[in-house]
Amino acid sequence: MIKNLLFLLVLVLQAAPVLAGPFVYDAGVNARIAEKLDIPVFYTFPDTAFAPDPVKPGALEGLYEFRHPASAAAAKTTGLHVYATRRQNVAARLAASGLVQTGDIILTFRPEWAFRGPYPNVQMGVSHAGLAFVENGTVLNLDTPMTDEYLGPMSAAHYKEAAALHIVRPRGLTKEQRGNLLGWAQKLYKRAAALYPAQISFNQNYFEPKYASDPAFASTLGRIALQLDKTAKLDIYCSEFVWAILSLKGCDPAQPEAFAAPGSPACVKQPFAPLQMTGDYFSGPGPAMGRLGLSDGPLAVISALGLPAEAKRQLIHEVFETKRPLDNMSPGHRAVAERLAPFFAPLENYYAGIEAGAPAALQTANAFNSSVKANYSPTAFLVNTLLPPASEERKLDVVATVLFMD
Repeated sequence: MIKNLLFLLVLVLQAAPVLAGPFVYDAGVNARIAEKLDIPVFYTFPDTAFAPDPVKPGALEGLYEFRHPASAAAAKTTGLHVYATRRQNVAARLAASGLVQTGDIILTFRPEWAFRGPYPNVQMGVSHAGLAFVENGTVLNLDTPMTDEYLGPMSAAHYKEAAALHIVRPRGLTKEQRGNLLGWAQKLYKRAAALYPAQISFNQNYFEPKYASDPAFASTLGRIALQLDKTAKLDIYCSEFVWAILSLKGCDPAQPEAFAAPGSPACVKQPFAPLQMTGDYFSGPGPAMGRLGLSDGPLAVISALGLPAEAKRQLIHEVFETKRPLDNMSPGHRAVAERLAPFFAPLENYYAGIEAGAPAALQTANAFNSSVKANYSPTAFLVNTLLPPASEERKLDVVATVLFMD
């Protein structure tokens, strides 16, 4: 802990370089962040993923532009926009600065998953999703499981043990929509003990997203939050809980009559379509219209680097290598990793051939998509930010990565 505090002090003292937006680049700080994170380059993002200047320069101490050293020789660098901070009062600082706002998605980022095999690598180190809302000058997080282990001002047990958090923001939220999300979040948060697990429980089968069996489940969540339906039951995992709440952004919780009739109100609209395992971005209509799939994140980053063919081939292979034991994952994620194990050898072949239009790669993609249901995993929120900024499918931006130094 003392080492981490000294590291944080060094970062603050070195924050003197000229500002280029709110995130400062400093070579010495960059080396220290690289050492602390110890992640492969495909856990980072191209410049196009980031929200433009989410706070004013000087709004927070500890904002750094991290450039991954492995991208230094590439045509384009990739990295993170890092907020290096201590945990104490972080929720208040994030709210006051505006770095986190109501409606933002909080993704638990686990650098410790790095180099532990294809499953954590394809997930880009992301394990969990929660929704942020700001109340009384502090950020609160709303998650499922809706228990004390998760809920709170980013200080519950789950968040205390998280090394870092990615903050992702829906694009173009209006003041009205943000107000609606605040109302929905408050209703669910304040009734969490009564709702969980009586009406809202945790879906432990990540291969069975709720929309597949109940396309109107987001509307059901709205009725539960409004207590218009006190008997309905939903079992949903973390990211589909967030996805469902974001689907309610066009609905005013102060006007419950919209939910009085059966079916789905017109105001309920999905934040993005569930993703197939592989998309058509590399083989279909082109960047402006193409979609990335759940497994396409690392490939999108590698492609953005503009590497020579052999260097690109080696980096693709690294995605599927296991260099460290898989000993620090939850039982749920381990179960998913085991079930997906047979997919990873063909997925590596897909990575290697899809951009060239190799017939075998296209066949592999079709086989994946016919055998695995479209989904909205925590990583799906991140994958969407890897689309070009002008893409019609782009709905989200990366705001920052909160890196805890204690």
